[in-house]
Parts: sequence; structure tokens; C-alpha cells
Amino acid sequence: MKMEDFLKPLDQIKQVEAPAFLFTRIQQKIKNEFENRFSRRAAFSLVTSFVLLILINGLVLRVNQHTNGPKSNVVESFQLLPNNNIYK
Repeated sequence: MKMEDFLKPLDQIKQVEAPAFLFTRIQQKIKNEFENRFSRRAAFSLVTSFVLLILINGLVLRVNQHTNGPKSNVVESFQLLPNNNIYK
């Protein structure tokens, strides 16, 4: 088979024309994508809530650390046996 015979079907291909409204549809999708984002007020509220939550957690941990005292350890807090001898 010659190369011309192989490429002959490519001569039948016609150029495709895009619809007239295609560009406006693309622009509208891009515009909608930017409009669907958070507003500054919503983003500020969300960040403020997370910061307050972290500060409250830190405060609670600090208060619990002072009430238990520095000598408390995991064994005492979980009321575990001080040794591994369970058969006395």
C-alpha cells in the first residue's frame, strides 16, 4: 500500500465550525466559577471561629494542667495498677 492511498481518507475531513454562542458560554462558566467562592465576610467568620476554637481548647488544657498538678501522670489519671503483678 502506497503512502498516498493511506492518506487519501484524510482528504475527506472538513473543518468544524464552532457554534456562535460557544465563547459566551465559556465566559459565563468562568464568571460563575468566581461568583461561587466564599465572600470575604464568610471567610473572615470561618477563620475567626477556628481561631476561637483553638484558643478555647488551649485554655481548657492549661486549666486542666494546673488543677491536676505537675506530678500527675498517665498511670494515676487512668487509675492503672502501679505494677504488672495482677496475681497477688
